[in-house]
Amino acid sequence: MKKSGFFWVSYADLMTSLFFIMLVLYVITLTILQGEMGKIIAQNEQLKKITQIEEQFRPLQKDASFHYLENCNKYVAKDLIGIEIFESNESIIKQKYIENTIIVGKKVETFLNALIAENNDFKYLLIIEGNMANTWDMKLNKDSAYGYKKSYERALAVYNLWLKNSITFRKENIEVLITGSGFNGLCRDEIEDNNKRFSIQILPKVSKIDY
Repeated sequence: MKKSGFFWVSYADLMTSLFFIMLVLYVITLTILQGEMGKIIAQNEQLKKITQIEEQFRPLQKDASFHYLENCNKYVAKDLIGIEIFESNESIIKQKYIENTIIVGKKVETFLNALIAENNDFKYLLIIEGNMANTWDMKLNKDSAYGYKKSYERALAVYNLWLKNSITFRKENIEVLITGSGFNGLCRDEIEDNNKRFSIQILPKVSKIDY
């Protein structure tokens, strides 16, 4: 009887220990599942916001002043395509193209202001990119330092013109990047002369999700 009693006491202790182990595992599993569910909900919210922003980009894509390069999400001023708006070998915008360039800047600013009003918790990256056209026989090196330097200077000239005319992009939630792709880059026009241009790219910067 003593041995039998000892057995049942040990068995009861074992069952009690197993119960607590299962309880701990259940709590841990439930906590993990709740955490994963929270991540999924947060990700769905971010996805919903991104989808809304994509819809809000459509007015700019359809604007008659811009040609939208869908493969790389860039915008090119239609009235300036294939036109050398700069003085030869310079970064000075020709007088007759200044007004059109200012109009483009004002439209971009208006669009960005609307985006910010709709999505105040998002940040945006505005890229002003200078592009260059190669010679008819494509003899210039695509990675020419001259091409990169001159295209950057021309993008900067566009930005400075906008700034001079009170077109301001540098706000609390907008970062501006001025760059030049020279004779290189994605989405170049098959008609080489049409690469005498500058392009605009607006990228929403999704903030890190807190779990």
